[in-house]
Amino acid sequence: MTRKSSFPPVVDQHTRLLILGSLPGDASLKAAQYYAHPRNGFWPLIGGVLGEDLPSLAYDARLARLKARGVGLWDVIASAERSGS
Repeated sequence: MTRKSSFPPVVDQHTRLLILGSLPGDASLKAAQYYAHPRNGFWPLIGGVLGEDLPSLAYDARLARLKARGVGLWDVIASAERSGS
């Protein structure tokens, strides 16, 4: 099994809502992006909640829009051995 590590939290002093995950999947780790698997519904879902077309934005712009709306991301498991996603 391979040891996999999470990304740093996406938060700032304006974060009011922190969305917690566990550990990124293989597609996310490969892309070095939260929720990167093309079938993951996170970006369309949170975009719908916020009233923004987040899936159409580049990753950095998505994170900036979340932070501007007071939303943060954090996968709480720092690292773990896991085969597959």
